[in-house]
Amino acid sequence: MIPRPIQRLLLTALYDAFAEWADTFAFACRKGCATCCTRSVTMTSLEGDGIMAFLAEADRPPELAAPAFQPTPNRTGQCTTNTFVAAHLRGESVEEAESWDLRPCPFLKEESCSIYPVRPFGCRLFASLDPCAASGVAEMPPGYLAGATALLQYIEHLDNGGRWGTMVEVLAGLNSGQADGCGESTAPIPGFLIAPDERALVEPLLQGLLARKVNAQTFEQWLQIARPTSSQ
Repeated sequence: MIPRPIQRLLLTALYDAFAEWADTFAFACRKGCATCCTRSVTMTSLEGDGIMAFLAEADRPPELAAPAFQPTPNRTGQCTTNTFVAAHLRGESVEEAESWDLRPCPFLKEESCSIYPVRPFGCRLFASLDPCAASGVAEMPPGYLAGATALLQYIEHLDNGGRWGTMVEVLAGLNSGQADGCGESTAPIPGFLIAPDERALVEPLLQGLLARKVNAQTFEQWLQIARPTSSQ
């Protein structure tokens, strides 16, 4: 297993690679856009650890005891990103979650994110070419969602032995010391769902990330170390 400090460096490298790629698109998103900031955002415990450290530095952990940070009751279980992809690659149908919680994220303050520097990738990937406040529907460029999904898979793969779930439930578990009881277990990468006509759009993102070096090894080499028996 990769030490947590290295995992965090790898996560930062991934965020940076994605930000550079996303900057090539003319998104309409601006500060104050908050349609996508709901309690249904998902993340890994690796990302949760970064949020917990950020809150601790600002003496904000007591916020997590507020009712707004309690997990949604009776929420049905969800497939992690990698288990979802694995099912599709096997030709199995996967039921979408029926219990989305579209209430505003509890970290949203005056239409701005109060943990913006450490927001999870599930927040970073939300984007739209047109303002979506009126329709509630994001317009994404070709290949964008496929590339973002692949990076979600990388994050889950790196968090070997970790947990995956909504941001609220993962943080609730970490805050209570009972993370193993929250969300689902992370899974290794089974493959990718990238259509042939999207590959040329996504490859610059993935190849650029895989070639990045963290502590003298490439991101791709670290992926092999994370789960040496898994399919890449």
